[in-house]
Amino acid sequence: MSKKRRSASQRRTKIGVFDSGIGGLTVYKELRKKYPFCDFIYFADTAHVPYGDKSEKTIILYTKKIVSFLLRKKADLIVCACNTASAVALKSLSANCPVPIHGVIDAAVREAAVFSRVAVIGTKLTIKSGVYEKKLKKMNGKIKVKSLAAPLFVPLVEEGWAGTDVSGRVVKIYLAPVKLMCPEALILGCTHYPVLRKEISDYMGGDVRLVDSSSVVGAIALSVSMRRGRGKSSFYVSDDPGHFVRTAKKIMKVSAGRAKLCTEFL
Repeated sequence: MSKKRRSASQRRTKIGVFDSGIGGLTVYKELRKKYPFCDFIYFADTAHVPYGDKSEKTIILYTKKIVSFLLRKKADLIVCACNTASAVALKSLSANCPVPIHGVIDAAVREAAVFSRVAVIGTKLTIKSGVYEKKLKKMNGKIKVKSLAAPLFVPLVEEGWAGTDVSGRVVKIYLAPVKLMCPEALILGCTHYPVLRKEISDYMGGDVRLVDSSSVVGAIALSVSMRRGRGKSSFYVSDDPGHFVRTAKKIMKVSAGRAKLCTEFL
């Protein structure tokens, strides 16, 4: 075997993960645990965060550019770690993507569909799409679903306000109508929301099952090219890498100290 062919066969499998900001790091961390021997490429579209108040057409435009970027970086598999993008853009992205691309909605739906009463919180666009309710009712025709937009949760997380009295008060204001439903499960329909898990759990009560986007990790089966050593992680952002690095470290406990700015997305 030639040196060139031998090195190609030993190349680490690359997993691309993207989100509008740091929220997708909740999925990245779980994938890292499952596939520590893979290389990771994480892209945060910080120039356009949050995605939830954008139009469907705009989200498709942004995410197509991101997927093209990850493919240029030789990603073998891509995870759309954003509920908004998974809700409105995944079908379009998958149609032209030469590698497997996973969204974060279906796995959460499968986990929650076994319950009788389920609440869903997400960004405005995710809730407007109705994707969770449609998929839940398709799997369980008798299920009762209440959906509610909680747009302030994303900036609270991005600005580092999780775990404060402010975030606790905002959680109570948003979730008051949800609590009246007495749901058995609550889908955290945004990858930022698990950062507020304590506040949400404290308010909703311990009997309510919290289902989040990290469920997707269990649904991903990947054939990897190398299973020894530890892979590398590279981080890219579309704006303000310094803020991303600081917030990733403070909130997500992820070291992204060499995050690179990609000006092509500005």
